Amino acid sequence: MSPGFRTLGKPFITFLVAETVSATGTMVTIVALPLIAIEQLQASAFNVGLLEALQWLPAAILGLLLGALVDRSQQRCRAILVTANFGRMTSLGAIPLAAHFELLTLPVLMALAFTTGVFTAMFQSAYTPYLRQLVPSTDYASANGSMQAGRSAARVVGPAIGGLLVALVGASNTLLITAGCFLICAVALLTIISQVAPPPPPPRQRLTTEIGEGLDILRSSRVLAWITAGATTANLLLSASGALDILYLSRELDVPSDTIGFILTAGGVGGLTAALISGRLIRRYGLGKVATFAFLLTAPGSLLLPATQSSSAVALFTVGVFTVSFGIALGGVALMTLRLNFTPPQLQGRVSSVAQVLSAATIPIGAVLGGTLAEFLGTRIALIVLAIAYIAFGIAFACSPVRTVIPSQNAEPAETLPASAPKESE
Repeated sequence: MSPGFRTLGKPFITFLVAETVSATGTMVTIVALPLIAIEQLQASAFNVGLLEALQWLPAAILGLLLGALVDRSQQRCRAILVTANFGRMTSLGAIPLAAHFELLTLPVLMALAFTTGVFTAMFQSAYTPYLRQLVPSTDYASANGSMQAGRSAARVVGPAIGGLLVALVGASNTLLITAGCFLICAVALLTIISQVAPPPPPPRQRLTTEIGEGLDILRSSRVLAWITAGATTANLLLSASGALDILYLSRELDVPSDTIGFILTAGGVGGLTAALISGRLIRRYGLGKVATFAFLLTAPGSLLLPATQSSSAVALFTVGVFTVSFGIALGGVALMTLRLNFTPPQLQGRVSSVAQVLSAATIPIGAVLGGTLAEFLGTRIALIVLAIAYIAFGIAFACSPVRTVIPSQNAEPAETLPASAPKESE
């Protein structure tokens, strides 16, 4: 965890522990769900990509609406988070049940993955406003670093547990572990009492007007616009590559499922390492430089994935996963902290959801893109193409206005632009 996380208070620590348990279950699912499609249902590369896409499609469809509804009453954020966890528990728990009664088919698996995505979209719409209720603005960077550390720790143990459980009890039965993790998270959230009062509900307007306010602030703030564009582009490329990782290891390199789980833990180690040092790097170099150079300096590591051409050389793949995950986690802490600082409290749900929609819309596109590239070019060539594109993104984002931004706590976005950048017209 990031230094000083214990000073953030018991409510935040409870939220941190609950989220870490939930993230562990999610990482088990990331291993088990595609293996159900690949091993039990003999899915094609395109269908594996489509399965990944369906889990993110609800966020792209419903995100704007959910963000506006959250901002209407941020006092209900906890209730939304609890409901979302119970929903994910139910939808994922239905998969082993369907398999037990021999009702599990590819369409059924995809329908349940989509349903899980609906509840995930609910959770994401309330996550950022609720986090802001647990810590004061001066602790945003520390809180984000701690949350990232928890998620990264889950990435260390989750894939290993997932790979072992798939080998021991089968991929579909492994999802019972995930369902239990979401149940634990929901119960823990019910015990939390917020430390910071949420903003009063804004005057009620038409939902389309309220959604428009969230879009307007992205247009008026260069920094928020670049943050969102950067996250969107990174999600597009990384989801395309991520949709192929397990497929490449399983089919091209013939790596067993338990070994795949251990290889993917390198991503968690990379993220955990980044989270542990993020506070120190941000204090020394500033949020803007950390947010941009984190991607620039680690993007070349993505070339190590397709450079792995045999099961005896998976160390290259492991190093690549570690490096890319380190950059994603470090950049993510900085970007999330910048967005919290640049967004007025009463617009937190809408801005978060607009960013979520734009990013989530690219995830299914990226997953389908990855599957399509693999179908026509082969999995290895597809990974090479995507690695080159990610390196180009890192170079472009390092030249953006985000690099020189200096946030001030609780300032309006227009007041916190870099000194060298002109303010956008109103």
